[in-house]
Amino acid sequence: MKTWSRYNTLFHAERYGWFLHNTLSGMMLELDEPHRKIAESFRNGNPDSGADANAEFIALLEEHGFLAEPADEQLRLMRLRYQRNAACFSTGYVGLTICPTLACNFACPYCFEHSQRDATVMDNGTIEALVAFIKKHNEAKHLSVSWYGGEPTLAFSVIETLTEKFIETFPDYADAGIVTNGYLLDQQKIDRLNDLRITSVQITLDGSEQTHNKRRMLRNGGATYEQILHNIDLLMDSSWKGQCAVRVNVDKTNRHEYATLHKELLRRYKGRNLSVYPGHVNTFEGHAYDQQCGICNSDWSTFQFDGYRKDGITPRGGFFPGSGAHNSCIATSHQGYVVGPKGELYKCWEDVGKEAMVIGSVHEEPFLTSPELLTRYTIGTDPHSDSGCLECKVFPVCGGGCVNKRMRVQQFGEGGLDYCSPLKESLEQYLDLYMDIWHTNQICSAVLGKGSAPSMEKGYRMVQPEKKAEAAKNPLESLTSQE
Repeated sequence: MKTWSRYNTLFHAERYGWFLHNTLSGMMLELDEPHRKIAESFRNGNPDSGADANAEFIALLEEHGFLAEPADEQLRLMRLRYQRNAACFSTGYVGLTICPTLACNFACPYCFEHSQRDATVMDNGTIEALVAFIKKHNEAKHLSVSWYGGEPTLAFSVIETLTEKFIETFPDYADAGIVTNGYLLDQQKIDRLNDLRITSVQITLDGSEQTHNKRRMLRNGGATYEQILHNIDLLMDSSWKGQCAVRVNVDKTNRHEYATLHKELLRRYKGRNLSVYPGHVNTFEGHAYDQQCGICNSDWSTFQFDGYRKDGITPRGGFFPGSGAHNSCIATSHQGYVVGPKGELYKCWEDVGKEAMVIGSVHEEPFLTSPELLTRYTIGTDPHSDSGCLECKVFPVCGGGCVNKRMRVQQFGEGGLDYCSPLKESLEQYLDLYMDIWHTNQICSAVLGKGSAPSMEKGYRMVQPEKKAEAAKNPLESLTSQE
């Protein structure tokens, strides 16, 4: 008989009883008391005598990975590693985050960038060199782009020029995104978004008007909240066909304001293609804002739990932990790059403007000037080579966390950074709240005649979200939604 999986969590939810969850298979069972005792006996290494009379239940535990051979679990992790590597080293796609300028018209105290006063704008020579650089990836059939900065709207003409060239090279070019503070997103620019194939816009508001204007002020100290909100109004009233996400940077000083802003924005733009989500403010050790703004993982979890319990706000993606085994991003992707205004190349948004983190240049031949740094990112951050990760129960849903932070901590010895998932400390609480939502949905479905909950007649039932079949997709297509 197979043994208790290291990826199991057997826990009791005060309102709903006993549950068994497995992070590797992504399955979750609700158990009555007799079946809880059987599961607990396996966990304790002394299978209950009643297990023999529950062959169907035992077979279910084995089928869905709650009981497993360690060698089989290791093989499953190897398969996940292969899939991750296949995505990371794919040559069918090029993913670019392009900073047409690093200049910014804001002076946010928590900003991680070091070059906001660099007024350089990408010139025609660099534009041509970038296009030539892209074409050298001759196996690539698709191009994904996110416009970043600095503040990209300060160099909007560069976005227009490059987009025209991208469409010539990749006829199916589409679904670009832009991360902007929104202050300069006027009607003229909004009217160009569809033609520029920009289908996602991220704009930041940081709480009430008073709080926002203290945190996200112009360089001359001027207020920005009213102008940004006016521009969002213009965007939502326009013929633009995309999705707007309002990010609210949350820290110790403004977390109490998030729920109010969240509700106000969703009410203001009801029926529009707009979402609101909190952003976890991260700063490096020694940053002047660090002690004031830092929220640790446990505090972040508490913030999310309170948001649901007090205000009914569910995090993006919900509370049930999805698979994080692939955990690929632009930093781990062989053909993913962050491009600066002078043509310099980086592997992560957080490296922008840091000369020591440049891996190459579109002006160089060959373009790679720091193979060591590239190797650190693509190979050195692989969590499958980290024994601590492999032994962690939440690894299959965490995927090793942020690779930039992992590299800075493990390879450069930087302190004050936590790259682990909040699930490591709070998995049971996340699952508990998932079950609250699950039960609520089952009751609503029954009342509305849309179906009934799975039966507990046997003393157990599956309660994980229904898995949806996913078509093969560009591993870099979600770049614009990265936090």
